Amino acid sequence: MEIIENWNCVRILGRTPVSEDGLKLIWSGSGAEFIFRGTELGIDITGGTSLYQPWISLIMDGAWLMHMPVQEGLNRFIFLKGLDNTIEHNIRIVKDTQAMPDDEDSFVILNSLVYDGQIKKTKDYKYRIEFIGDSITSGEGMLGAHDSMDWISPYFGVAQHYGVLVCSKLSAEYRLISQSGWGIVNAWDNNTTCTLPLVYESLGCERGIADYDFESWRADVVIINLGTNDEGSFHNQGYTDPLTGNVHKMRLNEDGSYNADDIKVIQKGVVDFLKTLRQDNPKAYLVWVYGMLGDGLGRFIKAAVDEYVIKTEDKKASYLPLPDTKDDGFGSRQHPGPKSHQKSAEVIVNYLKELL
Repeated sequence: MEIIENWNCVRILGRTPVSEDGLKLIWSGSGAEFIFRGTELGIDITGGTSLYQPWISLIMDGAWLMHMPVQEGLNRFIFLKGLDNTIEHNIRIVKDTQAMPDDEDSFVILNSLVYDGQIKKTKDYKYRIEFIGDSITSGEGMLGAHDSMDWISPYFGVAQHYGVLVCSKLSAEYRLISQSGWGIVNAWDNNTTCTLPLVYESLGCERGIADYDFESWRADVVIINLGTNDEGSFHNQGYTDPLTGNVHKMRLNEDGSYNADDIKVIQKGVVDFLKTLRQDNPKAYLVWVYGMLGDGLGRFIKAAVDEYVIKTEDKKASYLPLPDTKDDGFGSRQHPGPKSHQKSAEVIVNYLKELL
């Protein structure tokens, strides 16, 4: 058995820091991809957990073989034995659970690959596509029974994720930057410290930290799937800042419509975030998608994207509505399941084929 601790022979997936200990898997879908020919394959992996235990998956030749929790401490797992050593296999080892910026005890480090055979890096993909979003992009609800509502990490998964499906169809490498419950200007509970613009420029999902090197991985397309939680905040209680005591609340009018001033705040957030994305991704297509859990803010987000395009003359930014999730399209936690992800992936693929 050989042990690989040099990661030059694999494709590192996601914003994944490399240290002496190995690959630090932070974001959803982060991990390693490589070509394996041999008889036996496993990993050494270190996990830390408090409430939200990290989970990983093994994907072989595009087929999802394994979904498992990462135990605390350093452990060795042998995934495969008895393979035909004359046949090459595409292997992905990926983190299914999202980054947990508020849980310092939750972490995953892929220390090394353990194998009997040969490993080499996969060929370069034709495109690079980044997906920014909330729980939908984190793959929440992809596993679990239809009526299950516990907020637990086993229900997260990326193997059948809309972004992964899009990239599979377009020969593209993916990256997922997402947080459940977070939004454009506030979270589902009106918390203004939980927004994707606050962590987008961070390597490790830290608020207000701009330490990610965008030159290291230039996206051809950036897909933004945000707004669902901003819409939800109109229907939830206000958030009280524990430091200042100030209360923030997105408001509904007496007739149930959205407060116009609060809508303007969200639209400004859309425009400002697009400006940040353009600065960080000078040549990428920016496509704002929305609608997998209702079209509540769709017309307002589209208007904000159009405003940005007109004011900046950015011809590579646009808005794309996605199909709403219905009936058997739901997974657990009233979130889009595999069927819904597949439908949205088809819409995005057809749209990107025209752009690319």
